[in-house]
Amino acid sequence: FQERRLQGRYPFNMVPVMHISLGRGNDSVMTVAQSGSLARYAAKLSGCYPSADPNLCVLNDAVFELAQEMCTINPLINCYVGSQHTQIKEWYFSKLPSQLKMLERQLWVAASLAHCFKSDHKGQKPTGGGSLAYFGGETPSHADFNVYHHLSNACLVEPECVGSVSGELVKWMERMEALPSMKEYLEERPELVGIGEDPGLLDKSGRFLTQRDPEGLAILHQGLFHFSDEV
Repeated sequence: FQERRLQGRYPFNMVPVMHISLGRGNDSVMTVAQSGSLARYAAKLSGCYPSADPNLCVLNDAVFELAQEMCTINPLINCYVGSQHTQIKEWYFSKLPSQLKMLERQLWVAASLAHCFKSDHKGQKPTGGGSLAYFGGETPSHADFNVYHHLSNACLVEPECVGSVSGELVKWMERMEALPSMKEYLEERPELVGIGEDPGLLDKSGRFLTQRDPEGLAILHQGLFHFSDEV
């Protein structure tokens, strides 16, 4: 990472970044940073960004940004160990209930405004729970996927942290997990183990990967890690 950063390969000297081909040859690649920008770019490609309606767009962006404020769960499960993990865990889960109540309220806001919005994006079909089952309306938006990411990570640490506060959010998570592409992803992704002690990822073959592993390119394909010398 340090070598690549010194080479100027990260626009703002940090990750994540996305390398986007401009379709003009091998050298026509644009490198873009900032997780929110990357998420919106991917959402527009996949039809999960309600760009045709600025009102629905700003409503979903607001929920997306609230989820961004919950991002401490990512280093909590992937990086922090020992007393530092314990301290940050206590702080994070003391704030979570109020954030969950805000999210639950936003689901009701989305439902109450159903008559004002007409679904204009190509997300997956709802799987039940009402005509407006997501923050994005009839279909999930980038906001839904961002919120799910953080809440599912939180449940890895405290399995009842959502259910003890909001039954409606539990139902929403179940709807998200029932989406065909989400279900496929959840079944394929590696398992996070060793939270708070020695966190790492375990792929479907049992190969264990941590941040201490040698530098290189790792690609996940069909539930298995493939490294630069294998790709």
